[in-house]
Amino acid sequence: MPAIFQRRPWLLAAAVAATLALGACSGFTERTRGALAAVTPYKVEVVQGNFVSKEQVAALKPGMSRQQVREILGTSLLNDVFHSNRWDYVFTIRRQGVDPQERRLTVYFKDNRLERFVSDPMPADEEADALILGTNVKRVPRHPPQPLPPIPMPDVSTPGPGTQSLPGTQSPN
Repeated sequence: MPAIFQRRPWLLAAAVAATLALGACSGFTERTRGALAAVTPYKVEVVQGNFVSKEQVAALKPGMSRQQVREILGTSLLNDVFHSNRWDYVFTIRRQGVDPQERRLTVYFKDNRLERFVSDPMPADEEADALILGTNVKRVPRHPPQPLPPIPMPDVSTPGPGTQSLPGTQSPN
């Protein structure tokens, strides 16, 4: 037996206990593998990029200036130094239990004017909430504001008891 264990017997006991504990862990996982398979770690939902709707794509017209395109779509996510006449708008969603989604829109300029664009099918504005927030979102119906009921006005044609007429008018009495 090494000299260290003769001087410190508690160290030997700790080493034996650790060895037994590690052996017990391997047996534990073998017995409970089926039960633990249902437990999965939490994965963060990731929404990245520029969301572009179908309505925004429909508003793009050839000949628009860069500023007009930026006002409609916002600042592009990717600006390539080597392709200064191209803006890329990329939108990705990674959600647990759902396949990752990616949408792309590429805008091409010629002489600082919109020449053309290439786009994946984009969702409408109404579909955006379900796409970004998920399908479990409780939607609140939007109703137009209702007009307020008219305020009843008091009848001022005849003065009430104990009131006086204005100067220059006759009292009904």
